Amino acid sequence: MKLAIIVTLAILALCCSPASAEICQSFADIIQGLFLGTPASFEAAVEPFKPDADMKAAATQLKTLVDLLPKNTKDSILKLMDKIAKSPLCA
Repeated sequence: MKLAIIVTLAILALCCSPASAEICQSFADIIQGLFLGTPASFEAAVEPFKPDADMKAAATQLKTLVDLLPKNTKDSILKLMDKIAKSPLCA
């Protein structure tokens, strides 16, 4: 479970790099699907990016791990991500 949190926060960190002025809405939708959606809705959100078989398998495994987290943990992670995304450090 810690791996899912670490990977998700690492992905978010990429969105806060100096090269990105704002978070891509599609990425935000994928993260929301990862934490709040069904496995099918998460896979559908990822599909437009044409992931190869290994990427699909990894995404499915990540979704499975995230789904094992307690709801309050998922809610706290989403709040943290929102706080990070809105931080002046990501501007």
